[in-house]
Amino acid sequence: MKIMYGLEEWDVFVLRHRNPGNIFVHFISWLMFFAGPLVAMITKNPYYLLFLFASGGVGAFGHYCFRDSGVSLKEATSSTKVPVFVTKMFWLLVTRQYWKQVEDARLRALACGYLREPERVQFD
Repeated sequence: MKIMYGLEEWDVFVLRHRNPGNIFVHFISWLMFFAGPLVAMITKNPYYLLFLFASGGVGAFGHYCFRDSGVSLKEATSSTKVPVFVTKMFWLLVTRQYWKQVEDARLRALACGYLREPERVQFD
């Protein structure tokens, strides 16, 4: 992830994942990442492992489609923290705590000078 001094990696992650459409595409990517190997083992068909390898590209495609901050394909496919952060994001969405995390990260980014104007995060 791009280094932004004064912000944690989780802050940078949530600031890049604020668009509901992008979050939905990441859900599909998350399913591909975890279900691909499981289905490959159950069916004994290694072709299902392609879902695992394609999942990072699908996540990067979500950023491209929904203009939710720039993420490179290399970053989306090589970072070992991304699957952990995406899983954490979905847990926080289910427990209705994610948008508070986004707002907190937004305020820290604003205080560090990474955001130019105070934009509001919608709470659901």
